[in-house]
Amino acid sequence: MELNKDYCQINFSAIYNSNPNGLGATRASLLRLLRSLDLVGWNSYEESGRLDRKAFTRFATGSNAVFSKRTYVEAEKSAVSILIDCSGSMDVDGRIQCAEVVTIQLAKILDKANVDFQVNGFFGDTYRNRVDATGATASDTSFKQEYPTFVPFKTWGESVQKASAKLGSIRHWAQSSTPDYSSIAITIEELAKRPESRRILFLVTDAGGYEQSHMKHLQKLADKLGVKIIAIGIGNTEVKQCFKASEDVVSLDGLASASFNKLLKELR
Repeated sequence: MELNKDYCQINFSAIYNSNPNGLGATRASLLRLLRSLDLVGWNSYEESGRLDRKAFTRFATGSNAVFSKRTYVEAEKSAVSILIDCSGSMDVDGRIQCAEVVTIQLAKILDKANVDFQVNGFFGDTYRNRVDATGATASDTSFKQEYPTFVPFKTWGESVQKASAKLGSIRHWAQSSTPDYSSIAITIEELAKRPESRRILFLVTDAGGYEQSHMKHLQKLADKLGVKIIAIGIGNTEVKQCFKASEDVVSLDGLASASFNKLLKELR
């Protein structure tokens, strides 16, 4: 696909500098929560360390616990993978544009909070073949094959500025079918290998007709591997029946506020 880089850059800047309704307080809370700040303080009532002048009264009564020690707690760090459904159905009723706005606004917060994150789109091909145990064609057994294609809008460690034109091109990538199971499974397994203690998969999709047992299996896989899934359905989807942390929204304002509030709730 050939895109105009300057146009995509302008589109990114317009969205990045906008202020969608309903995001003010939630955005500020998310930024505070995601910031990687180490906590430094002091413990009192220690028997060694730095003399605590406030403890002289305890010393006078014979207590040896008149010292203080510096404490250091390393901040809990996060890794976030944003996965965007770029199938053909997303190119209807402005769905892919909604996903683009939420992604860029979320990227803005993650960047300011110094959180490492990636953004991938996915589309591809899905085939359903009927075979028996020997590989011969049969009428009673169905075998689903998925061939996902990932679009790396932003890679791990890449700056938002460097990825800006790619992020501003999201709306142009809706095409083909939805190999959701394979795409989500691959992303969960990749995210589980990250060194950060808090790992989050943020899924934006309009998918309906899910094979719910497959999606519920992915939720169990994520739970086992320590990955939080936050699924945002655009329109009337089945994400609420499949994922623990999920929300369906039908408008741009609703998408932005619901997405960020859901993320904030899960992080807390």
